[in-house]
Amino acid sequence: MKINIVYDGKHGNIENIAEGLMDIIKESGNEAHIYYAKETEPEKIGDADIYIFGSPTHLRGPSRRIRRLIKKAHFAKKGTKYALFTTSSDGREKAAKKMEKMLKKRGLRKGAASLQLKIGGKKGPLEKDYKDKVERFLEEVAG
Repeated sequence: MKINIVYDGKHGNIENIAEGLMDIIKESGNEAHIYYAKETEPEKIGDADIYIFGSPTHLRGPSRRIRRLIKKAHFAKKGTKYALFTTSSDGREKAAKKMEKMLKKRGLRKGAASLQLKIGGKKGPLEKDYKDKVERFLEEVAG
């Protein structure tokens, strides 16, 4: 199974989650590619069996770069699964809900419940049990 992880972030929390996901995916024998939104053009995101998007919550929504990539990326197969992970200081899922609407319009289908992780302030740290939550999230995504 090929899984593409597309993420954005400034302070390293989302990046740590994305890299952890990639390691777990590869350890399970699947193919994983990771794309940092700041360094990736929409046409560079390749085909996948599952897309995982990660974004911090900025002004009650996903980052501008993630929104841009979702709007402009070429998703070859309609109905491809996606999953989302986001961070926020208040624990709400506002960014995930907005990304869900965008991805549904693009023809992708939700493959797992969104993972919302709480951070302590803008720069973190992530909540204490975040690694356990990430592992359960990936089990649901791949299941």
